[in-house]
Amino acid sequence: MSVKPRTRLSPSARTDQLLDVAKQMIVSDGLQAFTMESLARKAEVSSPLVYNYFSSRQTLLQALLGREYKITGEALFVEVMKAKSFEEVIRMFVANNFDHHAPGNIVPVLLSQPEIAAIVKPLRKEERVRTAHYLVENTAKTYELTIEQAQLAITMSSGASIAAAEWAVMNKLDRDHAIDMVVSYIKSGMEGL
Repeated sequence: MSVKPRTRLSPSARTDQLLDVAKQMIVSDGLQAFTMESLARKAEVSSPLVYNYFSSRQTLLQALLGREYKITGEALFVEVMKAKSFEEVIRMFVANNFDHHAPGNIVPVLLSQPEIAAIVKPLRKEERVRTAHYLVENTAKTYELTIEQAQLAITMSSGASIAAAEWAVMNKLDRDHAIDMVVSYIKSGMEGL
């Protein structure tokens, strides 16, 4: 029987490894079953090593949420900046809502816990302001609406997109077809104003 040699990871690589394993565990077994000790076993490290990187379960879960939230937010912003039309932008935001509610996405699970979600509260507020400003201005310009009309249209569209994403996941609807329907619905609504 050969013994696998241990590899020393840099602090950032070890942090990522622990967060990756924690994410896998929560996706497969749920948040309530997750413990620091089970993470140590699954990551094949000692419990003291886990606690050396994260002082508590809450600290680890906050770090995981912060990382995942930042990754998804930055990816969306990069894609939006590359969009060639406002319809593409609408599609990206709708797809983002669908991805947010997709099975295996850990962000909504962690956001449902107020003590964990507190870590991204300032980020979420900043992101909402930036996104709303961008969408409202472009909606007003594209559909020749006042700022107030555009704000209302974006609020209604966002609500419709989130509700559709939740419903599509619950009913196992084809993702791309559902996104097409939501984008068509939003565009028709905007054009009708």
